Amino acid sequence: MKNLMILAVLLLLTISFTFRANAQVKSEIDKANKAGKVVFLVVTDGNKDIDNAKSIADKANQSYTKSKVITMDKNDKANSALVTKFRLSGAPMPLILVIATNGFVAGGAPIQNLTADALVKMIPSPKEEGVIKAMNDGHSVFVVFSKKSDSKNKKQLDACQTACSSMGDKAKTINVDIDDTKEKSFIAKFNIENNATFPITIVINNQGQVASSFNGITEAKSLVTAAQKKVSSGCCPPGGGKTCK
Repeated sequence: MKNLMILAVLLLLTISFTFRANAQVKSEIDKANKAGKVVFLVVTDGNKDIDNAKSIADKANQSYTKSKVITMDKNDKANSALVTKFRLSGAPMPLILVIATNGFVAGGAPIQNLTADALVKMIPSPKEEGVIKAMNDGHSVFVVFSKKSDSKNKKQLDACQTACSSMGDKAKTINVDIDDTKEKSFIAKFNIENNATFPITIVINNQGQVASSFNGITEAKSLVTAAQKKVSSGCCPPGGGKTCK
C-alpha cells in the first residue's frame, strides 16, 4: 500500500512538472523576445522526428546567435492558446516557426526539405517586423522604399498618410531607406534595384496580399483604391520566407 502511495505521488509530480514545463512555452517565447531574440519554435505532436527538427533549429541558432530554440508539443492542452494563435491545428508535424522579436510569426515550414539556412532567411528585418505586425492587426500597409536624401520622399509619405487617414487609420505607412544595410534582405524580397526610380510604394491589402506597386509620387486616392483591391492570387506577404516577383 505504501509503495502504491509513493508511485501515485511520483506520478502526480511528473504530471504537474510536465504541465508547468509546457505552460512555460509562452513565457519562454516572451522572455526571448524581450531580450531581442528571434525564436525558432519546434512544434511537434509527440516525439516523432523531433530530433531531426531540433537539429535543423539548432543549426539555425548557431548561424544566427541572437535567437533561441524552443520546443512545443501541439497536443498538450497547456499550449492550446498558442496552437490557436499560430493557426497550427491542421498543420503538418513537425514544423519549425520563426517568431520575430515582436511576437509575430515571420515564417515557418514542415521539416521535410527544410534547411537551417532557409530558416535564417525567414528572419525579418526591423521594418519588415513592422509590416508583419500591421498585417496581423488587420491593417493594409503602404511600404515606401526610398533614398533618405530624396526630396520627393516626404511628398510620397504625406500622400500615404492622407490615404491612411481616409481609410479610418486602418492602414499603416512604413518607410524603408534602401541604403539601410539592416533592410537588405527585406528589399531583396521585392527585387528592388538601387538604380530604380524612387520612391517605390508597395501596397499590401488587409489580407496580406501585395495588391499594387507604384513608382514615383502617387496620389492618396490611387493608394486607397489599391489597398482595397482584392487579389485572387499574388505575391506572398513579407515575412513568408519567399521572394516577391
